[in-house]
Amino acid sequence: MVKKFFIETFGCQMNVLDSEVASARLRRLGYEATPDPDEADVLLLNTCAVRERASDKVFTRIRSIRKLRKQGSLLGVMGCVAQGESDRVLKEAGGVDLVIGTQALERLPELLAEREASARAVADVRTPNLPAFAEITPAERIRPHVAFVTIMEGCDKFCTFCIVPFTRGRERSRSPQRILSELISLREAGYQEVQLLGQNVNSYGRGRRVEGGASHSFAELLELLARESGLPRIKYTTSHPRDFNVEILEVMERHANLCNWIHLPVQSGSDRMLAAMNRGYSSDEYRRKVDLIRASERDYALTGDVIVGFPGETERDFQASLDLVNHAQFDGLYIFNYSSRPGTVAAGWHDGVPPEVKSERFERLRHLHNDIQRQRNARFVGRTLKVLVEGRSTKLQEDFTGHSTCHRVVNFSARQDLSEGRIVDVLVTEAFGHSLYGRLAGTVTG
Repeated sequence: MVKKFFIETFGCQMNVLDSEVASARLRRLGYEATPDPDEADVLLLNTCAVRERASDKVFTRIRSIRKLRKQGSLLGVMGCVAQGESDRVLKEAGGVDLVIGTQALERLPELLAEREASARAVADVRTPNLPAFAEITPAERIRPHVAFVTIMEGCDKFCTFCIVPFTRGRERSRSPQRILSELISLREAGYQEVQLLGQNVNSYGRGRRVEGGASHSFAELLELLARESGLPRIKYTTSHPRDFNVEILEVMERHANLCNWIHLPVQSGSDRMLAAMNRGYSSDEYRRKVDLIRASERDYALTGDVIVGFPGETERDFQASLDLVNHAQFDGLYIFNYSSRPGTVAAGWHDGVPPEVKSERFERLRHLHNDIQRQRNARFVGRTLKVLVEGRSTKLQEDFTGHSTCHRVVNFSARQDLSEGRIVDVLVTEAFGHSLYGRLAGTVTG
């Protein structure tokens, strides 16, 4: 009888890619994927620990999935919770058989063998600082026409609120030729869009941990990939404001296949909070980079992150964040109430902002951004956008859905059937808070 596996993924795009890698490893061992945890022989939860709520959600899911698993199956926890909170996993989450650190995926086959020979297997939960990447090409992708590709991993910034350096390790960059080779292979396989991933993609090539001693900067890597990959669309995330520069923007100006979307998390508009967070830039420096982006000939979608209620945040600090959001006019904004993460510097500070104050500030910022986002979306009405078709709309089955180069969800009508993965022209007729609506422009042939 063929053994089956089940993987459930929490968190960011990098976790999605890690799940694809784990899936590839299991398939090579002869396992088949199943969407039903109760029939799986191996169950893996790929976890996120960036925020307390995400971490707590994982432990809740562990407790519930234990009731579904069949007798004799193995339950594993991988990802950032496994890396950063392994002791808690082993002590509080009874029934876990495998704990797999963020850099131990290449060891999955031997971990399964170890578990069959002993009571429990734990891998790489104390040493997240491997000098290079384990080059694993996923055998399958979750999405058939959009692929995630890691270009660097880890972080050397050590923001006082962030657990990433402790769960993903220090910065390591892949060889530019390996990255280019992977992109070319994806293009030849029919992929239309690739998203380059890293905790700080524009830190690419810095420091000593560069595979093969490559000396490319992020701007030089973008130039190489845009010029030689042949892909219609290349995106990247996440940028750190400290490392975002005019050279990156100049490369994006030269190549239309570098999509017009920039994610640039600011976290706060208060210089006092930015210093406490160890972000390495001032609010004025961030504003100047926003102004540089807005002055471009291309119409960029700018998205960001803001933390509400960081320890010591006053009403004046929060007002500075409101002012910066007003200035930046973000096309999309992820807003988070601060939560303490184990091992970070800020975890030892008194969190003096009451929960009700955090919630009230969260709502004020959310309402402000929603108004801005509606206004920003309205500018697309009457324009024609290139949309990558992702299938039928979930709201109206006769409509299609997809996304633009500027990272907008676009639902649209068409008087013909369209295959997933096709890039089509859509005339935008309506704008909503979080999406656009339009109709297919012309007739698609072939």
